Amino acid sequence: MRTLRRLYQSSFLKGVVAVAGGTALAQVAGVLFLPLLTRLYSPEAMGLWGLFVSFLGVASVASTLRYEVAIVAARSEEEALALTRSTLVLAVGMGALGGVIFEVLRRENLLGYGILPAWASPLAFVALTVLSWGMVLRYYAVRHGAFGLVGRFTVIQGVARPLAQVLLASVGSVGLILGEVLGRFPGLAPLWRALPKTSGPWFQLEVLAKFRTFPLIQLPSSFLNTLALMAPVPVFVTLYGPAVGGTLALAQRAVGLPVSLVGGAVADVFYGRVAEIARVKPQAVRPLLLATAMRLFLLALPFGLALWFWAPALATLVFGDDWAAAGKMMALMAPWMMAQLTVSPVSRVVFLSKWPWVKLIYDALSLFVMALLFLWSYPPEKALASLSWMYVALYVLYLFILVWLAGPRGFALESDMRGVSD
Repeated sequence: MRTLRRLYQSSFLKGVVAVAGGTALAQVAGVLFLPLLTRLYSPEAMGLWGLFVSFLGVASVASTLRYEVAIVAARSEEEALALTRSTLVLAVGMGALGGVIFEVLRRENLLGYGILPAWASPLAFVALTVLSWGMVLRYYAVRHGAFGLVGRFTVIQGVARPLAQVLLASVGSVGLILGEVLGRFPGLAPLWRALPKTSGPWFQLEVLAKFRTFPLIQLPSSFLNTLALMAPVPVFVTLYGPAVGGTLALAQRAVGLPVSLVGGAVADVFYGRVAEIARVKPQAVRPLLLATAMRLFLLALPFGLALWFWAPALATLVFGDDWAAAGKMMALMAPWMMAQLTVSPVSRVVFLSKWPWVKLIYDALSLFVMALLFLWSYPPEKALASLSWMYVALYVLYLFILVWLAGPRGFALESDMRGVSD
């Protein structure tokens, strides 16, 4: 236990600081650019961008079939490298499929995607492929503890995307989407260079088949979860129009800053350390999960209170007079943000459990809650308030599930990892 305590207090926290430092710089850039973007682009333009980003968020889960998560769990370096290469190739084909699906959504005007122009579909293919490459290479770096590299990658992309959107404002609303795509290329080169230069085939179907549990079990769960998280903007565009959807997209981007800043960093390092600790002493996983969740809640509390009391007054000052409604939405989303920041970073423990399919219960309920918006006749703010508190309840349920999975009976021992990889 003393060794594990030193591991948690030293390398764990150093890894969090390395990733969080990079994420912090990226988010600072995002915050600084937001007031400028809201004055260069209208709520309607922000709504188009929100639809595009929502699609990327959902499609990126399927674009890798969740094989990137298996990179950390692979038992040998040769296996991890082969899985990384194969997933990078797979992402290109899945990106093309994503572009086709995007075009179908646009032509059939499903979930409001009909308001997007035809050029958005090929851009979706490019953005989805590059986004997937970043995810795969990021997990390979996490496996090797290269958290500084991950942090630098996050900084570069965090600055490049809003900067490109500002520079492309002269071309109109297309600038938001085009900047989103072009801004995902910088920062990839160092991650590519981290891959060993070894010979051999880049695509090995047998390696993907060996880790088939990840797409068969974890892909449906992750897809439903991400679909529920990214659905608000398309749903609000469909129910209330692109201006309301764009206002929500801005509110989500602002409220999501603490989650991205702290949550992403903790999630990367927590997952790597849980996989490491599980090989030494699996019964130490549950205490680590509970301690991490408690610290995250204490960190989320002041963020939530600040949003609740100050966001409505500060929104117009920071974003401009056209965005007053965004401040009210940010305040309504504060409880949701607190629950997400507390639970989401530790949720990756489910990928190493014996029964990852249990997460499907939470995912199905989460999607059901989002679907309720189509049955209610609420105005936008009341609908968002109801949605926020219902997601708080779901995150509490999810935390109980995670604590149970992290126990001695639910967590996979090293000898049980065959069920994940074989």
